[in-house]
Amino acid sequence: MNYFKERFNKRFLKNGIKALSFVLIIAVILLALSPVFMPKTNKGLKDKSAQGFLAEPDNSIDVVFVGDSLAYSSFIPLKIFNDYGISSYVCCTPSQTLAYSEDFVRRAFKNQKPKLVVLETDGVFRRFNPLQSLVLRAEEFLPIYRYHDRWKNLKLADFSSEFSSDYIVNDKGFRLYGGVKSASIKDYMKPSEKKASIPLKNKAYIENIKALCEENGAELMLVSAPCVKNWSCEKHNTVHELAEKLGVEYMDMNYMQEEIPIDWSKESRDGGEHLNYAGAEKVTTYFGAYLNSKNIFTDHRNDKSFEDWNKAYKSFLKEVEKIKKQDKLNSDKKSKKTKS
Repeated sequence: MNYFKERFNKRFLKNGIKALSFVLIIAVILLALSPVFMPKTNKGLKDKSAQGFLAEPDNSIDVVFVGDSLAYSSFIPLKIFNDYGISSYVCCTPSQTLAYSEDFVRRAFKNQKPKLVVLETDGVFRRFNPLQSLVLRAEEFLPIYRYHDRWKNLKLADFSSEFSSDYIVNDKGFRLYGGVKSASIKDYMKPSEKKASIPLKNKAYIENIKALCEENGAELMLVSAPCVKNWSCEKHNTVHELAEKLGVEYMDMNYMQEEIPIDWSKESRDGGEHLNYAGAEKVTTYFGAYLNSKNIFTDHRNDKSFEDWNKAYKSFLKEVEKIKKQDKLNSDKKSKKTKS
């Protein structure tokens, strides 16, 4: 009996060593190939608009926004800069999960020292696989995992060049949209004492984001952007309670019609889910003034090292004019059709 047991143990050990050796060989190969598959500029990264903060000079960003499309449709960094000289970046992506938000915050602190991190709260209720955080870390360590499909476009330079963050995103993560589709506000923010439920892991990620902010001398703030379709009194109640427990400031813009008078018949581009530029301008006007009132930021407008921001704002205004002209043309066409 002992003979068979000893033989089994030896075989098990031998097979275990083989399996471990195989895994190590694969790991070494992936490590060796990862620099090749990694895009050589941040322009080639996934979610390149949100990743544009990588190209900003070290310690030049005052405010970092994280969240989903509600945030990148609502906050205009270049307007905040033009009005108050406060630099900000919108690190937001479609349907962003809290795991991805945490990843952006963690990476932003590597070369930036923002005084404020703003988490838009739509993603607080979004469910996701808890393994996503591990996948994000693995992708950072082994870029080949995320960019394996680049094999079709590999060039000789990919085998020798190093990664360079040189692609400046002029809009600083904001996405400019025109278009008008009115929203029904019949039951918008209907009073309720009920509370929406947050998955436990989501609370843990928000606590992680807060801890990251504290470790880096930044303040965390929760903000709910105006949204007829996705937001409710029940969600507000939950986030309000969470903010109190965390000891962080919470601003729900859905309860600020006087301060931010969104006209839902004209200032949404898709029936109440996202704001168009006109709506975003109102949100940013208010929020920029709020940031300025905190008296913790330096006015960079006359700082030569921020000269590109002033130039970017002028270019941005030209794009805004194009959007306004197109919206007017569309409005005129609708009027003609209605009359006929």
